[in-house]
Amino acid sequence: MPGVTIPCGNGMTDGVREALRAVLHAIIPSMFKSQQPWALMGSTASVLQGIPDYIPPDIDITTTMEGAYIMEGAIGHIGAAIRPVSFSVREPYASYFGVFEVGGVKTEVMGDLTIKYRDGVIDVKDHWSRWSDKVRVLHFDKMHVPVIPLEWQLVANMLLERPERTTGISRFLLEHGFDRPYLDALLADRQLGSRTIAGVREVLRLD
Repeated sequence: MPGVTIPCGNGMTDGVREALRAVLHAIIPSMFKSQQPWALMGSTASVLQGIPDYIPPDIDITTTMEGAYIMEGAIGHIGAAIRPVSFSVREPYASYFGVFEVGGVKTEVMGDLTIKYRDGVIDVKDHWSRWSDKVRVLHFDKMHVPVIPLEWQLVANMLLERPERTTGISRFLLEHGFDRPYLDALLADRQLGSRTIAGVREVLRLD
């Protein structure tokens, strides 16, 4: 899938940028060889997609269970394992979870991530097929890097009741445009509650 070049948000620090570069160089060959799906998510992915005025404190990567263990081996060669990958339930999250430190920056790996909160459930395993042609692939340091779409992150943050994140992402999407069919497909997920769906529709002025 061809990559696109998008101006990075102004909050990316040199430390996170260098750590991200090192992590990507470590995991991309192994993940390509294994053909396991993966993508950056969270604040770093948002800033890479242009979200301004936010400083990402860490690096979050989502993948499958198998991918999480593959990443553990790859990242272990360049950083310290703070928490080896294992199945973890820490509400509102459940995943094959590992924490690493690379260049002083925390890097979290989440395999088969499930988010369960008061208004519903998001099971990332259900979304890989949707992401197959929707994951945005960016150019970063001459690498093609998959990032979770902002539309998906908006839905997840609305579910998690994070007004600062939802406000920032929705403002950006309103200004720069969004994939309406993809968003409609996300909101059709029967595991989402009415509050989350109504909240997304409200902030994107869909009604």
